[in-house]
Formats: sequence, C-alpha cells, structure tokens
Amino acid sequence: MTAAARMLLRGFSELGATDTMCHLGQWPYRLSAFADAGTLREYGRRHGLHAIWVSHLAALFGFDTRTGNEAVLSACAGEPLLRPFAVIDPSETGWREELEWAADAGAQGVRVAPGMHHYDVALAAEVVDAAARRDLLVQVIVRLDDARVRHPSSPARDLAVRDLAELVRSRPSSPLHLSGLNLAEATEFSRHLGEDVPPGVRLDMWHLNGPTGVVADPGAPLGDRRVSGSGFPVQTPEATMLQIASAGLPADRLRAIVTP
Repeated sequence: MTAAARMLLRGFSELGATDTMCHLGQWPYRLSAFADAGTLREYGRRHGLHAIWVSHLAALFGFDTRTGNEAVLSACAGEPLLRPFAVIDPSETGWREELEWAADAGAQGVRVAPGMHHYDVALAAEVVDAAARRDLLVQVIVRLDDARVRHPSSPARDLAVRDLAELVRSRPSSPLHLSGLNLAEATEFSRHLGEDVPPGVRLDMWHLNGPTGVVADPGAPLGDRRVSGSGFPVQTPEATMLQIASAGLPADRLRAIVTP
C-alpha cells in the first residue's frame, strides 16, 4: 500500500463511519475470509468505525437460518460496536416466527438473500412488511461476490435488476438497502425507477469500487443514496474506504454515506 493510500485511510478513520455490510463466520471458498467477534472489533478499531452491521454466513449457507442467527446474536451481545442483523428466508416454514424471535432477541435489522436461498425477489415483500411492523430495516443481499470469480460450486444466483426495482416500487414507504449492485446495475435500477426512487432506498458500495471517481461524480446513478458497506471479510474493505476518502465530497454528502 502506498503512503498516499495510508494517509487516505487515516483520514477515513476519523469519520466515525458505519459499515453497513459485514459478516461473521467463514466464507467457504477462501480460508482467509473469516471473521469472529474479535476480528470485527479489531477491524472497527483499526478504521475508527462507529458501528458494524453484521449477520452470520452460516445463515446463508447452512440448512436453516436459525443457527446462524443465534450465533450472530450471541456474538454481538454486549458489544455496542456490533449491530446484529438476522437473515430471514421467506421460503422457509416458520420465517415469521423467526423474525419475531430475532426482533425480541435484539436484532437491529433483517437481511434477505433471494439469490442464495433461491426464491423470487417478490417474496421478500412479505419480509419487508413484517420487519416494518417491528421497526426493522431490511437489506437485500443482491450478491456477496463477483460472478466473474465465483467458485463453480457456489449456489449463488444473480438477481434481475427489474425484480429489485419492482420490489422497491411495491414498498415505497419502507427503508430498503441493496447490497452488491455494480455500477451498470445501479444505472439500470435508476432507469427503472426514474424520479420515483423512494426516500429510504440506499445502495452499498463494495461492488461500486470502480472507476475510482464514481463516488465523487455528481451525475452518477443514485449518487446521493450510497452507504459505506464493505462486504468484509468476504471483500477487501479498504477498497470501499479509499473510494470514499479520495472523493473530496462536501461534508454533508460524506456524512450521508458514512452515517446512514
């Protein structure tokens, strides 16, 4: 890493940012992509993070979501830095009960992953409604990795952008964060919705890491809806941090990105 990059990262660490997309557990396709609560604490300390939104990878790859959700709630208990998000699969019997249990147990948000759990995006609308009744934010995991380097045994399926746009259009009053859209998809998503993008929609940045100037570009699609989700430990978080720190944004736009 260059001296200039290290200087930018020091500047980022002074922002008190929230990382909106992190994971506990082991990414099954790369041994080094692992995080436990201690790893996330150190990650947060190193980069001056105010909060880390986290779910467990076991809830995406396991036989059910409950085991991973129990693990993330246990790991985050008493850790003010770590904000637990429960993964909910609406194709499972009993998902409503699990959402209620997770909310009662301290979950601060919900994640859905239609491409991992293999159901139609439209089914997530019911989760959005149930989460809203408990005042929980919903994040839609569009993808966790780049399809160009995806392991051939991965169960992941990329989602159609039009289906994501329809989900958002159907629930205009609910806050929804989309994780893992690339720049071309963000552009298509913006075109689908035109000027009717609901105020609660946000896009994280881990897959928007090029070109470098995209964050600073006032004409970039949904440029005012970006949040600083890095995908750690599946993704390298410094890529997102450097893009934010090098953008030269005015203070108000910078705050909107790092403190959603």
